[in-house]
Formats: sequence, structure tokens, C-alpha cells
Amino acid sequence: MNRIYNGAQRTTKIGSRHFASSTIVRSALRNKVMKKLLIDLRDQELRKIRALVHDETVLATQVSGDELDQARRDGDLEFQVSLLDLSESRLAAITATLARLDEGRFGICEECERQISLARLQSVPFARYCFDCQKEKEAASCRARSQILSPASPANLFDVDQPEPDHIGQATDSTEDSSVPAWRRRRALIEL
Repeated sequence: MNRIYNGAQRTTKIGSRHFASSTIVRSALRNKVMKKLLIDLRDQELRKIRALVHDETVLATQVSGDELDQARRDGDLEFQVSLLDLSESRLAAITATLARLDEGRFGICEECERQISLARLQSVPFARYCFDCQKEKEAASCRARSQILSPASPANLFDVDQPEPDHIGQATDSTEDSSVPAWRRRRALIEL
């Protein structure tokens, strides 16, 4: 590597080799530390899953007293199942990250293939995306959810303020009183 100092060109081959080797050592050390951290996280999740399965089994075998006890037990079971699902997905992410670490792809964003920042890896060691790509994925997911759950959606059948489409509930018989709204005519027919 050629550098210019005070107008004179100097070659720093030894320094650049030293820098490259120290980068490899730091990278290998980082990978070793991260592997230990990920293995510890995996073991922690496995213990949590075992405890959740045990608690779920205990809850499922409890004899319920009255309706309130049964409702509480059902709610607790639902909560245990959702915690178990979260732990299992976290365990899968940790296992996939350990595989990426062994393949040499750890710390590389799966979307843009740039380095994931060290700060992000320290907070979320099994991160698959850099901060920017993760932010974009979450925004796209949020947009998709808002389109599905849009209050203006015609699928929102329980919105009383939503105007009724013209083609629904139109009378086929021209002798019916058109001053009565279609929804009242339908309700009257249902009540008969």
C-alpha cells in the first residue's frame, strides 16, 4: 500500500498485512463470542419451552369448577400457547443464525447483503436484516395489515355507519314501498 507523507511516497506493506490479520482475528473472536452467546440463548429458550409445555400440561389437566374457572383456564391456556409459539419461533431464529455463523454468513443482511451493525447484533444477535431493511419490512407489513383491516373495506359488515351498497337489499317487486329502507325490509322479513 502506497501512502504519501510530507510529499514522499512510502510503502506500508507490513502495516496493511498486520491490519488484515488483526481484522481476521477480531472477526474470528467476534464469531466465537457470538456463537457462545447464541448457544446460551438457545439453551435458555429450550428451558423456557420445557417449562411452558409443563405449565400447559398442568393447566390442561386441571378440573374446572364453574364457568368462570373454565373461562380463566381457557384464557391461561391460550396465553401459554402464544408464549410457546413465540419461544419456538425465537428458537428457530437462533438455530438458523447458528447455521449462518457456521456458513460464514453471520452479520450479513439477507436483503441488501451489507454488514449488519454491531450495535444491532448486540441487541438482537439473531437479526437477519440490517436496521434499514428491517424497518422497510415492518413498514410493508404494517401497510399490508392496514389494507386488510381498512374500516372502509366492504368486508366490514358490522360497521353501522358504513353506507349499504346499492345492489344489496334492493326490492325485486316494484309494488313494495320504496320509502322503507332496504335494511328494515330485510329485518321485517327475518322477524316473520
